[in-house]
Amino acid sequence: MNNIRKNHHFVSQSYLKAWANDHKKVWTYRTLVSHSSVPEWSQSSVKSLANHQYLFTRSMVGADSDEIEIWMDQEIESPAQSALSKVRSNKALSKGEWELLLRFIALQDIRNPERYIEQMERWKLEMPALMEEAMYSALDKFEMDLNNGASPVHEVNTTNQLIPMKVTKEIEPGSEKGRLKTELLLGRSIWLFSIRHLLSSTYKVLNQHTWSILRAPGNLKWITSDNPLIRLNYYGNGSYDLKGGWGNKGTDIIFPLSPEFLLHTQVGNKSILNTVTEELAMTINRFIAENAHRHILSQTPIKDMSIIMPRVVDQASYEHEKREWETWHIRQKRLEQEY
Repeated sequence: MNNIRKNHHFVSQSYLKAWANDHKKVWTYRTLVSHSSVPEWSQSSVKSLANHQYLFTRSMVGADSDEIEIWMDQEIESPAQSALSKVRSNKALSKGEWELLLRFIALQDIRNPERYIEQMERWKLEMPALMEEAMYSALDKFEMDLNNGASPVHEVNTTNQLIPMKVTKEIEPGSEKGRLKTELLLGRSIWLFSIRHLLSSTYKVLNQHTWSILRAPGNLKWITSDNPLIRLNYYGNGSYDLKGGWGNKGTDIIFPLSPEFLLHTQVGNKSILNTVTEELAMTINRFIAENAHRHILSQTPIKDMSIIMPRVVDQASYEHEKREWETWHIRQKRLEQEY
């Protein structure tokens, strides 16, 4: 327990450093504050931003594991550093470097608390039907194997072991038949499973898109946030949402690389954008701000941010959210150990 990593960043420090000054500070605008006297903009250290303790810890029998945190660092963050540095310098990337970079931006999207909340809402609605379908499919295969004279094979998949699931038999005394009861814990463990799954295969859809690198026009600078990948569905006439998908045709995927450069693609559109107007750039910055979880980040303070993204002043909500994250590991661990 004492040897594992405790402070887990859901946005990479290597990414945030592009907005930092010589003192490793970033100008920060908080979207939820406890009191109106809190300054709109303040400077925060890169180390203090976008992190929670034990966010990606996996609780197993008798011990905690930071294997997922290490895996994300060694397999995705570290290999992407060269590509991230080159693209920020407006240098050409090889095919392999593009894949490393796109896997890196996928990581910034799916391990974010905002995505966790979004996934939990979806899983609560969809998971019962998916579990039932999976159970019937497994029973059909089991029955087919028996009819064909084959012995059922127990397949071991280390990734699937992340799924917090209990299967129990319920048989009445004296009866030859019963029922199987399947329980799935919706929480940190299933989130970690989805993160590893998406970053092992699904992210590759990003390689199929045509990407543009946009330089900020004039004196304008790109901002970023603690939820930096934007999945924009724009319907026209000012109508849009930020619930697009990596492979959804028409979705604009936007990712600020630095105050100077920004990555963009529109799914299904093979055109490359070379320039962006100041008006469009300001609109893109507004989308970036609206997509923030709790922090909007900039190289310099933006005086109109309170108009673009009015902050919520609510001490009760602020304290409640603070307590939720402070007790996150204890609550998740208690539930995980039951599975």
